[in-house]
Amino acid sequence: MAKPKRRRRRSQAQAYDASLKALVQEQARDILPVFLPGALYEDTLNVEIIRPAMRVDKVFKVMYREVDHIFHLEFESGSDSDMPSRLLAYHAVLYQEHHLPVISMIVYPFRTKMAVSPWREMSGEEELLTFHFLTLPLFTMDAEHFVREHILCMYPLLPTMQGATDVVLGRAMDELAELYRDDEVTLAQQFVWMELLVERTDTISAQDKRKIQERLDMYDRLWEENPKVQQIRAASEAKGEVQAMRRMLISVVKARFPALVELAQEQALQINSPDALDLLVQKIATAPDEQMVRWLLSPTAA
Repeated sequence: MAKPKRRRRRSQAQAYDASLKALVQEQARDILPVFLPGALYEDTLNVEIIRPAMRVDKVFKVMYREVDHIFHLEFESGSDSDMPSRLLAYHAVLYQEHHLPVISMIVYPFRTKMAVSPWREMSGEEELLTFHFLTLPLFTMDAEHFVREHILCMYPLLPTMQGATDVVLGRAMDELAELYRDDEVTLAQQFVWMELLVERTDTISAQDKRKIQERLDMYDRLWEENPKVQQIRAASEAKGEVQAMRRMLISVVKARFPALVELAQEQALQINSPDALDLLVQKIATAPDEQMVRWLLSPTAA
C-alpha cells in the first residue's frame, strides 16, 4: 500500500512542469507581455519537431517591435548543460518552418544554475556560431510587486518568487477568490497551480509553507465537490508523472546505451501510461545488451 501513496505524492510534486505550461497556455494573452515586455500575443502554435523526435514546451506568435515574431518558451527545473544547443536546434527548425524571427527563452521557476547566453560553437579559437537566448529566473523576482500591481496572471507563479510569504500569498488568494467567486473551476485551477509550486519551491520558509497550505486547505471543498476540478487536478498530476517517467527512460538509455537515445525519445512520446513507462525503465535498466534494448524500444515490443 505504501508504494501507490509514494507515487501519488511524487506525481503531485512532479506535476509542476505540466502545470506551468498549462498556465501559460491558458493565460498567454496576459502573461506573455510580462515575460517579454512589449510583446503582444497573436496566436498559439502547436509545434512538434520530429527531426529527431523533440517536443518543444510552448510556442507562440507575437507582435514584438512592430514585427511578427515566434516566441518559444522552455521550462527548466534544473541545470542542463545541453539545453542551449537543444534550444538552438528548436530555434533553427522554428525559423525554417515560419520564416519569422525567433525569440528563445528558458524559464527557470526554481533556484538552479542557469544557462548563459550567448552560446558559442567553437572550432579551436575560431567562433563558428553565436546563439543568443533569454532567461527568466522566476526565483529572483519579487512576489509583492505583482500583488501590489495586481498582475493576476502571475499569481499562480508567486510561490516561486522572493518574498512569497504567507501574507503576500494570502492577499493574492483572497483577490483570486473574489475575482472568481462565480467560477469555481477557474478558481480551483489557479489554486492547483499555486499548490504544486508551493510544494516544490525553496523560496518560502517551512513555517510560511504550513500557513499557506492551511489557507489552501480551506478550499478543499472545491476539490471534493466539483467533478470538473477533480478531473483537471487528476489530469495535471498524471501528465506530470508521464513526463517525469519519459525523462527517466531517456536518462537510463543515455547512461547505458547512448547510441539508442534518439530511438528512446521517439518511443517515449508514444507511451502515455506512467506504469508502462516505469516497467520499460526497469527492463532497460536490467537488459544485458544493446540488442535487447533496441528490441524493447521497438513498436512491436511496446
